[in-house]
Amino acid sequence: MDVFVFRNGDKFVKCGNVEFGDEEEFRAVLLRIIKEGRSFPLPTSLEGKRPSVIYLTREFTVASGSIDLLGIDSEGFIYIIETKLYRNYERRMALAQVIDYASALWSEYSKDPDLFIERLKESPDFNLSEEVIENVKGNIRNGGLRLVIAMDYVDETTKNVINFLNKIYNFGVYVLILEKYSSDDGLNIIILEIYPESSPIVTTTSPKKRRWDWESFLDDAKKRGLNEAQLNALKLIYNFSKEITKGRDVRWGSGETYGTFRVFVENLFDGKDIYIVSSGGSLQINFGVLYSGLVGTSENDRRRINAVNRFAEQLYNAGILNELVTFENYKEYGKSYPTIKPEKWMNKIEDFKKAVMELISSIREF
Repeated sequence: MDVFVFRNGDKFVKCGNVEFGDEEEFRAVLLRIIKEGRSFPLPTSLEGKRPSVIYLTREFTVASGSIDLLGIDSEGFIYIIETKLYRNYERRMALAQVIDYASALWSEYSKDPDLFIERLKESPDFNLSEEVIENVKGNIRNGGLRLVIAMDYVDETTKNVINFLNKIYNFGVYVLILEKYSSDDGLNIIILEIYPESSPIVTTTSPKKRRWDWESFLDDAKKRGLNEAQLNALKLIYNFSKEITKGRDVRWGSGETYGTFRVFVENLFDGKDIYIVSSGGSLQINFGVLYSGLVGTSENDRRRINAVNRFAEQLYNAGILNELVTFENYKEYGKSYPTIKPEKWMNKIEDFKKAVMELISSIREF
């Protein structure tokens, strides 16, 4: 097939189908498309909605090997993506390989979904909402996996195998086709297509969503056995959180298991959450958000880095953080989004409030 392109009334330019140089180029093109926000055509849901990829990491290791690309979509479904060029004689093994990876992933994390979330948090790009996190946990527990073979061409035999697998297995199997076209003057075009276009009907149940507010949050905290002092600490941090959002209120999660509220400050940190509080009493500090996008080359970058470093130092000195977090080490395991147990922060609520207010004040100065 040939593709014809024209711009601003110019003559048509003919682009012919060309092969990718190798699988590394193929994988790099796919990764770039997703990273630059163009996503790829995910299968539509049974309701006709098309989700988007909101998290992607390369070379995610499991017991049986290394997954080329592991993604999470906006509904919390988990994508295991294996790339293979059609000319590669191993392409017929790709389906078996991706099923093997899915089995290994499920075996390792289905009984402890929180451990899977911790693995995802190792990526500096992690910024999943509590609602999506709850859905991810449900999907890793219940086998809500979507297996994708990314290829430059797919034949009818492969489609038939995919149709068969979708008929008998409790997960979705897809092939993502990337076709490359080039013109004589160096114009490159990538055409993407997903097969099948819509999600197959499987018996995996989607995690239930729940509407939380302060009353239901507090009631859940009581049921979890938090004592009066701890409940009072939750009330103090909730009232403080409402103050710093300047009447916009907190963002309530919709997870079925835990109640959560997420705290942001408008016009700071791109409106993303600074910290998250759960009805179990845990406090999560989002250093991955606070340091996001900083490289340290500009004066504003350096001032913001210093402000966040100071914030982390205050929490560490108060005994809230077990380890000192800095711009240099925040990407290390467990430091991007540390989760703090109730006994570590609830008796230091004033120290926490002071550190947050100083951080906000410092960032607003520039």
